[in-house]
Amino acid sequence: MSKHENPYPGENNTGHFWDEEQDLRELNNRPPRWYMQAMMIGIVAVVVYSFYYPSIPWFGDHYKGAAGWTQITEMNESVAELEAYREKRFAATEKAIADSSLEDIVRDDELRTYAVKTAKTLFGDNCAACHGAGGQGNAGFPILADDDWLYGGSLAKIEQTIANGRKGNMPARMLGITDAQADELATFLIETGKGAQGKPNPASKALYLSKGCIGCHGPTMGGNQMLGSANLSDSIYRFKAEDQHASVVRTILHGVNQGNDAQTQDAIMPAFGHSSVIDAVQLKKLAVYVHQLGGGTPVPALKAAAK
Repeated sequence: MSKHENPYPGENNTGHFWDEEQDLRELNNRPPRWYMQAMMIGIVAVVVYSFYYPSIPWFGDHYKGAAGWTQITEMNESVAELEAYREKRFAATEKAIADSSLEDIVRDDELRTYAVKTAKTLFGDNCAACHGAGGQGNAGFPILADDDWLYGGSLAKIEQTIANGRKGNMPARMLGITDAQADELATFLIETGKGAQGKPNPASKALYLSKGCIGCHGPTMGGNQMLGSANLSDSIYRFKAEDQHASVVRTILHGVNQGNDAQTQDAIMPAFGHSSVIDAVQLKKLAVYVHQLGGGTPVPALKAAAK
């Protein structure tokens, strides 16, 4: 058996060759000086960084760092800086909104544009979870982008709703309505709501009249904004569901916000004006924003002064 010999003795190679001609070989040289210096600097940097900033986890806690720095502190400082800039930059506009009526804000292009732009974030933070990012409504919550309002779509009503909240109320099983009657009444309401395309049974209207529905929803089924009772003639449902018939039956049988009934429909909006979540100026902005989503009652133009 022949002994392998290194054809390049004294060259400081490893004896490993990459080709048959033994031209490509692996040398055993030290790394470049710059590489070693960079590595040593990196080691020192890690030690300094670990001392200065929060780092190594200990038992139940971690090292806080000599600088006392945290991401939360940095975020709060950035937010405070941004708020200070906004307060200085838009102080006059904020004051104008605070001093103006909702109608005057809507009539003023500059104030309305500012209110809408700044309220978009407020709406996303406080309202979108229930009403959708564009006011289109999520399951079980009202649409804000149409002209169908339970309590009215004027600026004043919208502001009142946001400030004081709303709590719907509908008794369960009005006047002892039976399951079969509730099913028949639900079919009548849904078909009537379809308008010309609907096929309501005229005989079923007797249930609507005799079971007390007319008292809140009116003889034309158009609802009553003073009571917050829904319009039953337009196929816009407060409790929209894939099986709309079953949802209407549930509402008839179990009512709305009837605390003693586990299957009752929930319809409660918090009172933002009685909390620290938004202030009075922000409430005005939200009212203007919701009003302009598409369903707010138009604001009349100011009458020209008589000459």
